[in-house]
Amino acid sequence: MATSQTGPAMNEGPNPPLRRRFSNAERASLYLAADGRCSRCDAELQPGWHADHMAPYSQGGPTDVINGQALCPTCNLKKGSKPPMQLRQWQRRAVDAFYAANAENFLVSATPGAGKTKFSLHLARDLMQRGIVERVVVIAPSDNLRVQWADEASAAGISLYPVAPGDIDGYSKAGYVGCVVTYQQLLGTGQDLLRRAMRRPTFAILDEIHHAGDNKSWGDALRMAVEPAVHRLCLTGTPWRRDATSPIPFVRYDVNGTVAVDYAYEYGAAVADGVCRRIEFHAYDGEARWTDPARVRRSTIEENGKSDVSVEFTAKLGANMPEEDVSAALDTVYEPKYAWMPSILAQADAMLSEVREDVPDAAGLVVAERQWLAQGYAALLEQITGTRPPVVVSDPKADPGSRLAKQQIDQFRKGTGRWIVAVKMISEGVDIPRLAVGVYASKTQTPLFYRQVVGRFVRTRPNEEINARLLIPAVPELMRHAREIEEELRHQLEIAAQEDEKAQGEGGASTGQGMLDFRTPLSASESVFDRAILQGAEVSAEELAAAQAKAQELGIPRAYAANLVPLLRAQKTQEEVSVAAVPQQARPAEIPHYRREKLLRQEVETLARKVAYRRKIQPKDINIELLRAGHPKRAKATVAELEAMRQTLAGWMGAS
Repeated sequence: MATSQTGPAMNEGPNPPLRRRFSNAERASLYLAADGRCSRCDAELQPGWHADHMAPYSQGGPTDVINGQALCPTCNLKKGSKPPMQLRQWQRRAVDAFYAANAENFLVSATPGAGKTKFSLHLARDLMQRGIVERVVVIAPSDNLRVQWADEASAAGISLYPVAPGDIDGYSKAGYVGCVVTYQQLLGTGQDLLRRAMRRPTFAILDEIHHAGDNKSWGDALRMAVEPAVHRLCLTGTPWRRDATSPIPFVRYDVNGTVAVDYAYEYGAAVADGVCRRIEFHAYDGEARWTDPARVRRSTIEENGKSDVSVEFTAKLGANMPEEDVSAALDTVYEPKYAWMPSILAQADAMLSEVREDVPDAAGLVVAERQWLAQGYAALLEQITGTRPPVVVSDPKADPGSRLAKQQIDQFRKGTGRWIVAVKMISEGVDIPRLAVGVYASKTQTPLFYRQVVGRFVRTRPNEEINARLLIPAVPELMRHAREIEEELRHQLEIAAQEDEKAQGEGGASTGQGMLDFRTPLSASESVFDRAILQGAEVSAEELAAAQAKAQELGIPRAYAANLVPLLRAQKTQEEVSVAAVPQQARPAEIPHYRREKLLRQEVETLARKVAYRRKIQPKDINIELLRAGHPKRAKATVAELEAMRQTLAGWMGAS
């Protein structure tokens, strides 16, 4: 006879059945913990709200407040049962490379926005299912990322506990298969607590591993803490140039003493695959005037033994000048009270308005050098837009708890506000896909920091075909970084096109200088658009203006004007050749024709990959569909046939 599972009988036997429903007391706790708002959409909870398991009950998630969340009915029904995790092509290849290496340590370098977190959690779950490991630990660089990793892991069906500072019980908390901590927490007793939690076979994920080289104590603590792990997956979204003289734990170095990456997925490949957005770099020049008594005294005393504090310095941002002058010029133009920054912010907001015509919740980010400057920019944006944007201090040294910064970032991510201002930057890994326009107002010129900022704008969302824009001072070093990034993209697109055509043919961290106390900024001119860097080429102000006029003529939003520049260049070259050519010389006309054909091939290649990405199929399957639709192989297609192919793919994009 079956016995009823109510009352005391539920506690009988060694393995009583798990309780599915939250009690009234637990529901009250979840409601209060969420401040009466839905944990997903932030809407005010109404009668009938749902108490939901974060780690699904069907997958063994406990009915406990530590595994619960308060959701509105709409969000809970949308959540539903999650389908198996679908990996992108690069993620599948990285998983295969990990198993092929069969090594304790494996370093993956993938561009921001490519999906390192999803790849890592898939691998963690696969290792657990294979019985290779029983537990998972994640070490992240910030408090904000610690919570974000725990949330992402829960969505992937892995229960990880985000250990708060001072919580000595969180490292081995019952009901979880692992934990998430920060590098900072490993100092002191944290390293021993984490090491002890690895008594069972453990997979360690070391996010943004280059942070372990920031200071020796972090690296030593990390080495001690995760040494017992069966496998250690090291992740970075930014290339760094640290060599073997300042080694980072669990990272290999080649014979030349430079870091050896086991699997790389760079920005160019991510854009070619439709995984990341393309970014336009808009450089602005301007003139700065300042005085520097300390420097004047040095120079005049050397010349005639006298001091003269009345000498002024003047420089244009785009000019080649000593680093000391670059720092002084940037200090001057970044002052909110002078004309350069107000004009830059006004132009950036106008760009954002253009983008929001197509993407209503698109947003902008200003990266400021110091907190008082950030407050000044917020005041300027309030004058421009009528709304004061939030100012986020995400530097861990300035805001160790980062609780306020996290709340501001979370609210901004879920909202529709236009602008957010951050001191230095919004932390690595913070995912705000609606960021589309940025203003670089930092003095830091290192490629590491620059690429971290660029990474804030490249994340994609479904059904969005926009280019992100980053407005930068026309300082030569920053321009060089932009060219390098665009050159990587251009090179990767060409490689992708060549590989695809071949397949068809076969049948199928420095922080920069600080402001000098005695230096006095005097004035800065309004910003002047100098040039844009897009698709590996520089675009002049005149070309961009012509493209914007053409876009308006064609009924295309101005936000897409930069995409027309290569086409207008090809048309202009063809017209010039036609006018200059004599009847006996028809050969030169083939040069612009070839350029146009090359441009079309790249555009068709990019569209095909984007359609494949949206449909979750391989690019070769799109090529087969094109052949079935009557189009020839791209390797043999004429300009007219490529244009027809582009039109077909554009139609498929709209239907995806």
